[in-house]
Parts: sequence; C-alpha cells; structure tokens
Amino acid sequence: MKKNKGTSVYALLAYPELYGLTADDVHKIEQEEYIRRTLMTAAEKKALRKWIASGHSVHESPGSKYICDLDMDFLDVYRADHEIAKAIRGKTEEERIAFIKEYTGYTDPTPEELARMDAIKHTPVYVQRRYEALYRQISLLWDYIAEEGLLAEAKEYLQDHDGDTGFPMEFSFILE
Repeated sequence: MKKNKGTSVYALLAYPELYGLTADDVHKIEQEEYIRRTLMTAAEKKALRKWIASGHSVHESPGSKYICDLDMDFLDVYRADHEIAKAIRGKTEEERIAFIKEYTGYTDPTPEELARMDAIKHTPVYVQRRYEALYRQISLLWDYIAEEGLLAEAKEYLQDHDGDTGFPMEFSFILE
C-alpha cells in the first residue's frame, strides 16, 4: 500500500486504485477511521475488528437477529441487537413480540392492506411486471410534464376527466 505523506483518508478511500489499495486495505482504513471518529466500548471495538477481519466493511450490515436493518451499519445493528436482547430477557414470547413491534414502530396491516397484499400474491407475475412497467412509464411522463411546466394543466385535466375515463391506476399521488 502506497501512501504519500499528507494524503487524506478520503482520497485513499475515494480513489483506492490510484494508491494500489486492495479491498482489504480499504476495509482496514475504513475501520481505523471509523474507530477514530466513533465512540464505542471495548466490546464493540472487538466485535467490529472481528467483523472487518472476516472480510466485511464497517458500513456493511451483519443482519439483525430481531429487526429489518435497512441502512444500518455494523455498529448500529450490533447495538440494537444487544439493546433488544437485554430488554426482552425473561419475557414471554408475546411480550417479546410486542416489545420488538414497539421498538421498530411496526403496525399490523389494515384489512385493506392485507387484501391488497393477497391480491398481489395471486396476480400472475407477467401482469405484475406489466403493471410495474406502466407505472414507471407514467412516473417518467409526470416527471417530464413537471419539467416542462405543464403540471398544473395536467392536474386540472385529471381532476376534470378521472371519473369519465376510468384510469387503470390510482393517480391521487399526483394530485396532492
């Protein structure tokens, strides 16, 4: 690993190929910078170093035992899992589930949402793909209409003609 004196960590991480860095080198630099900038316990540092040694990035998620961890890095998941484990220790299964739902902000789906999920589950894949393609096209069309300054006219047209034409999709998100 070549590093000139005065080369910033950010330059090394942004252009690792210019400095001959391997993926392992990048992970180690990220680790040291992360440890330098983040307050953590000795146990957290040890777990983080073990995670890095196994070939992962500090920003990669190990996957949570309890929650869906979208956009969480290793330390966030590590801390959340330990916090949840401590809080649910000694509780019944029902109490554990209730705690995790409250912790994550989970709400049970409404009957309408359940019906929609069931309908989607039973819709043929080719119909789902066609719907998604049409939805993308319509979204792109609305982006174009907005860029051209025609949004007010388009919204007015939809309000005037929605009942007449029976649009195949819900357009209320556009009218908001």
